[in-house]
Amino acid sequence: MENNLRVIVDVRDVSEAMKLVYERPNAKGRYICTSHMMKNEELVQSFKETYPDYNYPKSIKQGRDVPQVSSEKLQGLGWKYRPLKETLVDSIENCKGIGLL
Repeated sequence: MENNLRVIVDVRDVSEAMKLVYERPNAKGRYICTSHMMKNEELVQSFKETYPDYNYPKSIKQGRDVPQVSSEKLQGLGWKYRPLKETLVDSIENCKGIGLL
């Protein structure tokens, strides 16, 4: 696995962001909706802490960098996002619930 940068946002937060922008008369232009940025290695480590019994990559090689992005403009409208751990745990539990894991 390459240690690339991941841009992570909870789909529930995206929904809230879309609603917020639609409802705010002062909202103009484009908005970047992201909440967390982390490398694959950090993401795997986060999963291992909560779900230690899954089969994770044995080695991670250097990845490529991508430009940093920010949801600062969206946060200026009052948008807030969920903690990373909540997003990751809820995602895994949802995948387990529908039989993907």
